[in-house]
Amino acid sequence: PGESLLIMGAAGGVGAAAIELAKASGVRVIAAVSSEDKAQFCRDLGADETIIYSRDMDDRATQKAFSDEIKKLSGGDGVDVVYDAVGGAYAEPAVRALAWKGRYLVVGFPAGIPKIPLNLTLLKGSQIMGVFWGAHTAREPKVHAENMADLFRMYADGQIKPRISARFPLEKAADALNLMQDRKVQGKVVLDVQ
Repeated sequence: PGESLLIMGAAGGVGAAAIELAKASGVRVIAAVSSEDKAQFCRDLGADETIIYSRDMDDRATQKAFSDEIKKLSGGDGVDVVYDAVGGAYAEPAVRALAWKGRYLVVGFPAGIPKIPLNLTLLKGSQIMGVFWGAHTAREPKVHAENMADLFRMYADGQIKPRISARFPLEKAADALNLMQDRKVQGKVVLDVQ
């Protein structure tokens, strides 16, 4: 509670869940997305601030502008936590926007595996942590069961509500995948298996 969190790729299913879980925990959320309609979706979920990032993050000026915007929205000192489900060239500016002793969570990298200068972790006293749900559930089943019980309690209490963008019958799974590939999903896509 009281910390700030930058969520990269915030309009996807995992990002939307991260917004809701963070808000239910008293965290200040900055949602980073690629379009205004996704930003509005995140605000509707409870995000305190939104950033629309460039689809081309390859030049230093664009990266610096992105990092500066994150710092500005965090109050100037940077964010306490970065939840990065995007990776690629978006990662380094996010790490640069961490506050002192910030934590950078590696969740995924559809934009590519990032190359982060490790001197940034030294200068910020920060941590980089991998978040691999599959391995966690296998290696720590008791903790996973406790987390799932917490999630169901939060759902029952109305603190979280999974957002479903679209539903498809199983035979139209290709349509669901195309929707995801075209980056038009906000929340989750459900395949009905009946």
